[in-house]
Amino acid sequence: MSKKNKENNYQDYLRINDLLNLQNPISEKNGMIAHEEMLFIITHQVYELWFKQILYEIDSILAIFQNDYIVEKEMGVINSRVLRIIEIQKILLDQITVLETMTPLDFLEFRDLLVPASGFQSVQFRLLEIKMGLKSSDRIFFEKQSYKNSMDSSQKKILSKAEKNPSLFDGVNNWLNRMPFLDFEGFKFWDSYQKAVRQSLQNQKNIFLKDSTISLQEKKQLEKVHNISYKNFIAIFDNKKHNVLVKNGKRRLSYKAMQASLLIFLY
Repeated sequence: MSKKNKENNYQDYLRINDLLNLQNPISEKNGMIAHEEMLFIITHQVYELWFKQILYEIDSILAIFQNDYIVEKEMGVINSRVLRIIEIQKILLDQITVLETMTPLDFLEFRDLLVPASGFQSVQFRLLEIKMGLKSSDRIFFEKQSYKNSMDSSQKKILSKAEKNPSLFDGVNNWLNRMPFLDFEGFKFWDSYQKAVRQSLQNQKNIFLKDSTISLQEKKQLEKVHNISYKNFIAIFDNKKHNVLVKNGKRRLSYKAMQASLLIFLY
């Protein structure tokens, strides 16, 4: 450990003076001080700081997922950092309650001065979406325009680059694809699971068909619903059907990744 720097202190290390000078309400510059604008600025700046931390965690996770082999200890690191991200997201949601202490009329005092600025222009938020796995093809246009239309050229370049790189979803999918134990020492998880599911569904059907308290009409209705459920559930065991669903954007995990995720879930 390095020696203590006697010149370091709380104010200097965190650059508090710089930080506290970053809030510059537009209303003050326009000679009409809107008290609530300070809250608005600080809340959104805090959002951006937390976004930065989440991106920092995601990038570290993505670096681990780039490895062809991930040891158990590293999975522990990934898990702890994902949990940290979740806790930060809880804080982000809780901040809304603070912002809600500002009434719509309070906001209108300075809203027109912010035009055309919008939260849609947050580059970090868009990076979060991309790095977590949101694909461009799955985005919904706002006012029939791409979200990039409100960005400048340098921001568009950053986002386009991120879209070309593996996402957190890709990392998880690839890791699941490499999952062992689906076929291990004579035990075939998928075959065993399929057999168990079929037997369980058949047992459910037998129970209501043999129930003397249920009318014939009710049994027919239950059987109809059960057959639909049976068909939908059994479909997950069909590799070809799964790949068609992936191609059509109805599913995203690969067939083997889905098998591995079920193994982990059931284990």
